[in-house]
Amino acid sequence: MEETPMGESIKISCERCRRRKIKCDRKRPCSRCIKAGTECILSGSGEKQRPISKGYVQALEGQVASLELLIRKLAVADSAERDDMLSEIALSPPTSLDMSQKATTDHSKSNTDPKVVAAQVRSGQLRRPRSSHATQFFGGTSAFHIHLSQDVSLSPDDMSPPLEANSTSVMTMGGIPETSASSSPSDANFVYAPHDETSQTCMAAYFQYQYQFHMLIYREYFLRDYDVGSGKYYSDALLFAICSLGAMQLDEFRSVSDIFAHQAQQLIYADLDSPELTTLQALALLGYREIGVGHTSKGWLFAGMAFRLAHEMGLHLDPNNWDASSEGTSNRDTEILRRVYWAIFIADKQLSLYFGRPPALHPSESDVRNTIRLQYPPDWEGLLDTYICKGASATEFEDGVALVGSFIYQAELCKIAHLMITDLFENRRGNVDATVAATRSRQIHVSLTKWLSSLPGTLHWNQWTVGIVQPSVLRMHMLFHTIMIILHRPPSHLYEKQGIAESEDVEICYESLQAILRLMRTYSRHYRYRSLPLDFVQTLSTAAGTIMMKRFFQGASWEDSDIARSLSTVIDAMEEVQHTWPCMGEIKDYVVRARNAQVVVPPEDPLIGPDLMNGLELDHNVTADLMAQWGEELGTLVTDEFLSMQLQGSEQGVMAPFDFNQPPLGPQ
Repeated sequence: MEETPMGESIKISCERCRRRKIKCDRKRPCSRCIKAGTECILSGSGEKQRPISKGYVQALEGQVASLELLIRKLAVADSAERDDMLSEIALSPPTSLDMSQKATTDHSKSNTDPKVVAAQVRSGQLRRPRSSHATQFFGGTSAFHIHLSQDVSLSPDDMSPPLEANSTSVMTMGGIPETSASSSPSDANFVYAPHDETSQTCMAAYFQYQYQFHMLIYREYFLRDYDVGSGKYYSDALLFAICSLGAMQLDEFRSVSDIFAHQAQQLIYADLDSPELTTLQALALLGYREIGVGHTSKGWLFAGMAFRLAHEMGLHLDPNNWDASSEGTSNRDTEILRRVYWAIFIADKQLSLYFGRPPALHPSESDVRNTIRLQYPPDWEGLLDTYICKGASATEFEDGVALVGSFIYQAELCKIAHLMITDLFENRRGNVDATVAATRSRQIHVSLTKWLSSLPGTLHWNQWTVGIVQPSVLRMHMLFHTIMIILHRPPSHLYEKQGIAESEDVEICYESLQAILRLMRTYSRHYRYRSLPLDFVQTLSTAAGTIMMKRFFQGASWEDSDIARSLSTVIDAMEEVQHTWPCMGEIKDYVVRARNAQVVVPPEDPLIGPDLMNGLELDHNVTADLMAQWGEELGTLVTDEFLSMQLQGSEQGVMAPFDFNQPPLGPQ
């Protein structure tokens, strides 16, 4: 029988021993099957199966109910409408996960309201940064979904400062470093060389605190090549990108993060004519770093370059499917290419969720097989002792099974997140039926519960889990519950709609919020919040928004014990996280200002307007007048429905003034 991807030990007897009721030594193959000369067959994953929960059954019941509603609509639709509706829905969302195990949430409320889903998923916000004529788009999944009314908006002086640039960093006009084809770490304008003590300290910090969340690099071979000074898995640009992230983990070295990032960029710009795999890896890490310090456009561009290079290098095609791929390529090299692709795929979904923008890498364009765990090379413990953690053995330093397992299952989770982004939040076609959207939402919810139920014991967590859990596992569960809230949270302009406060969607948001808070408490007992990756910024933003929504629905004050305790936990984490990721400061300041101002209205959320493109299909003069009113904050996406209500008097030549930050009036 094939080995499991993570190489876990077998915890149940083989089929032959169970059928014959004899003792099995639970090896693979077992000694009795070897002696009998028969195949040793193991059913399932090799673990005792957890029972199917009531919550998972109810998730399936909800999907059946949404499909029944769709069928009823199809029955009364004419031929053209029926064809349109059928073309909009995928009946079987792809998933490679086992469907037979339990989910931990228990939802007993009414089924999802199609109108709420339709309003939720067709969403977005346009913003214009200060000192810029360009706009930025943030979609409905964005970490910046919290947007408060003007009476609690922030002035520039109120904002948390970004990471300070060191005065020794050499930059040209516009912030783009001068480049030269001959740039190298030995040049005079390079402050730190690859083997300087500062470089090694920051590199060690990255591998201690961040690598487990960004498994973009095959660490063991990178360090082997770094040790000798050359090799296909090492480059100075990649090292400096690593150091720029590692420096952000250490208070005494934070000021040198910009220097390392600048050095990496100089080398990357010089190599863009002939990029290597390490160029792609360095661009992805710099993308995370620039977004984290508040340079969102620059970071988005770096990440986009990495995603484009993944296609150019053919990483989206499984190496075993290439013609003559086996020539000169070891199994380990093949597996490293797979791992890089899935790490880039995960980064693509994380940043798409973070900004609410379309992803670049699509599962349908790829045939890359899932990665597996690689055994440590023979010289690994020596490299670990020299460059990362002196005196620690490989098993003491990390749980390799949990580390790789969380990476594998996170890739599976991101496949579902991709469906949520593309089928719901980034579906800009104007004729999407609300019932179809609700059915899709229900399918994605069921896929998420299947994913949770499929987790092996090494990666399993719930509120009763005892003992120390690996940080990568806790973070993976935080990401799951963040996605669950994003899928189900209603738009704020529907908060006062009858039945919303008691809906199944809101109940799911509350349950995932409590799970996130428990995960944070568990994590903080053993680890630092500031060591969590960039997507934790979105987790905290999502949790804060859910707490504010809960306060409004329950009519509670900000001093209510449950609200105050939950919000304090989130704000304290934000305070710590902004030392690593300064972009956290803007969101934290909005939340603190709302609490201090004792806001009693729903948090104003401009991420509610469907369809930017349809809204801009107007007469040129009308469009110009509307754009003139937007000023510096472009606010809500303009929709046909929105404009039809706002421009009702236009036939008489009168257009009433309106505020794009306010939700449209009209029947709910």
